[in-house]
Amino acid sequence: MESTISQSDHRVALITGGLALGGSTTFLINFAGELVRRGVPVEVLSFEKENPMASDFERLRVPVLCLDDRHMIYEDRLKIILQNLARFQPTVVVSTLGPTSFEVLRYLPRGIFRIGMAQSHEPGIYKMMQGYAPWMDLAAMVSQTMKQTADGIPEFARVAYLPYGVPINLDPEQPARDFTKPLRVLYLGRLYQEQKRVRLFPEILRPICDSGMPFHWTIAGAGPELNFLKANLKTNSPNQTISFPGPVNYADVPALLKQHDIFLLASDYEGLPLSLLEAMAQGMVPVVSDLESGLREVVDKSSGLLVPINDTPGYARGIIHLHEYREELAAKSAAARSRVQQDFSVAAMTNRWLAVFPREKTTIEPWPKRWRIQAVLTAGNPFRFSPPMRILRRLAARMRR
Repeated sequence: MESTISQSDHRVALITGGLALGGSTTFLINFAGELVRRGVPVEVLSFEKENPMASDFERLRVPVLCLDDRHMIYEDRLKIILQNLARFQPTVVVSTLGPTSFEVLRYLPRGIFRIGMAQSHEPGIYKMMQGYAPWMDLAAMVSQTMKQTADGIPEFARVAYLPYGVPINLDPEQPARDFTKPLRVLYLGRLYQEQKRVRLFPEILRPICDSGMPFHWTIAGAGPELNFLKANLKTNSPNQTISFPGPVNYADVPALLKQHDIFLLASDYEGLPLSLLEAMAQGMVPVVSDLESGLREVVDKSSGLLVPINDTPGYARGIIHLHEYREELAAKSAAARSRVQQDFSVAAMTNRWLAVFPREKTTIEPWPKRWRIQAVLTAGNPFRFSPPMRILRRLAARMRR
């Protein structure tokens, strides 16, 4: 007969394809940091070297392993991750981003609870995860829409709704927002045209400037569209200003959010934008795309403005409207904060995750001493991963040094 296991007896490994700036990395910081705080052993393992939020992981005492993707081929990085997992002896492994992180699930000994996580509502994500369904005990979805979609995929043994959570400031002494000054608009995220549609920003800016309303628009983040935005976001009035502070350390995000009134997001698809939850938690009012996944679940007419994705001028109209009706702005701010505090705190998120972990102790088979690494399931050309090609790819990687 199997014995019960306490949630705190689990050992959790979080695998990611990379730790570049974005919501997937912020999720890992929040979740892993809360597990550390609760005394649950956890490690984060990344297939890429880049870790721009390293100081945030260090602040929360989260162990992170980052591998050199430029000078090491995929198969060698996978072996190192498997060796580190064998040392760590996890009871739960969560693959969080990209096929490389899901590949790890194929090599785990039986008895380890294996979770595949989807963070974006797009067909390619579901198709990729279907391929790894035989090695998944649970498919984790960050929005109700995504869960409903995944429920219709018969390959998934079990699906769970596990939305994000963000740090919540419950200090009753925090100063009230002042909505009498010129509005301060914020975009916080990756500066990409795909998904985030940041090239719409000049079209959104034009009618706001024409209205004559004073404002400051901050565009915080990094990405390939930065130079385009700097060249095309211009104003002619000293009362209408724009700034580009660049990437923001996660520890500094709350202060940035407190300095702004409106959170702008013009994406054409999302899972559940973590930056949206962070902004609403600080009392910012969202003017965001009316997307079925994530956004409609969090934002309604009481807490923000949802704009049809094909109505580009609608984002500007929403900002101008909130400028003209400040009492409505204040009411939406209070409702936004209340909505996130109730259901989307880091503590609530972690409770949800721990609740889906196994409650019965299972026997975990011994870890192998060696692994026979196979071609990536999603590889278009499996020959690339053959032993002869590995030798050539290792040589090419060494030459890049």
